[in-house]
Amino acid sequence: MSAGSVTEYTDNLSENGKKYVSDFIGFMREQYPQIDSKICFSMPMWLAGEKMKDGYIAVSAAKNHFSIHFSEEGYVTNIAKMVPACKTGKQCINIKYGDDGSYQIVKGYVKDFNVFPHS
Repeated sequence: MSAGSVTEYTDNLSENGKKYVSDFIGFMREQYPQIDSKICFSMPMWLAGEKMKDGYIAVSAAKNHFSIHFSEEGYVTNIAKMVPACKTGKQCINIKYGDDGSYQIVKGYVKDFNVFPHS
């Protein structure tokens, strides 16, 4: 069963998943208060415009890592060069639970992702 809201999504995560995904949601609310999150493709997502083609960032949790998804594959490739401890997936960077150093670096790249206007 897929979550209907961001709260439902986080409520159903493991302890690690809940910790990191909730932190990322708070980070996005702080950085982009004008953009509401919604569940899209079964994960919390922030759209830069009306459609996904306008740009997005999303977050998801897995058993041993959490992923931050970007609408631009090239951006993920550039981030991966700066955080060699992380693996990549299709348009996402996978961060192992407990790798707070890599997580902080990736959050810096989220701030620089230029599809979102800063308030």
